Amino acid sequence: MVAFPKKRTMATLHEKQLLIANPAAPKPQGCVELWAGNEQAHRYVKFAGLDADVLSLPSGSREGGDLYALFSCAGETAARIVLADCVGHGHDASSIAAHIHGLIHRYRDLPDNSRLLRTLNDEFTLLRREPDSPLRLSTLAVATFDRASGEFTFSYAAHPRILFWRARSRRWFMLDGSEGFPVGAFPGSDYSQQSIRVEPADIVLMFSDAATDVFSLDDEMLTAEGFLELAQTTLDRFPARFSLTDFVDALAEAIRKFHGSDELEDDLTLLTLRRSH
Repeated sequence: MVAFPKKRTMATLHEKQLLIANPAAPKPQGCVELWAGNEQAHRYVKFAGLDADVLSLPSGSREGGDLYALFSCAGETAARIVLADCVGHGHDASSIAAHIHGLIHRYRDLPDNSRLLRTLNDEFTLLRREPDSPLRLSTLAVATFDRASGEFTFSYAAHPRILFWRARSRRWFMLDGSEGFPVGAFPGSDYSQQSIRVEPADIVLMFSDAATDVFSLDDEMLTAEGFLELAQTTLDRFPARFSLTDFVDALAEAIRKFHGSDELEDDLTLLTLRRSH
């Protein structure tokens, strides 16, 4: 089992004050999809002033219910990032992920994240009105990034909280926000958004709940707080300048060590972003 250090404060008061409720988000019009999918993959991408590393490990098959999508918007001056975790496993979850991908691609230019989530939710709840229609639910974390201002704006639909690493303090903390309901749960659900200023070399870590709901051989769950500590102890071993891909590999290995097995019971996705300048 991984030994964790004593719990650290997740955010300083100054960092918490950087969170802004319902900001005027950058408008991600003219978005072009760079990469999206729900298959097993590990890929590094540069776009809109960000370095991105996506590690996707479906459980038990090549494709799963975790959907990742990266968009370059407004002529490389902005980005839209989506991570969805669809209910179920295997083929059923994969088909839901494919449907969400189609909807996200269709509505990729909506002006803010909360509106995008409302639109996705409306589409999903309409599907469930059909007789004998299957349960279609998904949690999502949706974000936009403005290259000029460094503003990172995000919304949740019952998704695990994003982790944020401030380079100047070398500390991780959670980006709190209104949770909202999973997409597809209730018609007319509303969602909110918040924003934080991302400085050069800061890191944003979006992930599916396989990173927090994983159990050890002693039947102890890692939890969100435990995953934050795991991210901290993992990154503490790296020098000031480090490869994003190497960090993601090390973090995934730390999750496997906690679990006591290389085979996880749920789909795992780690979507990591670092501001390049």
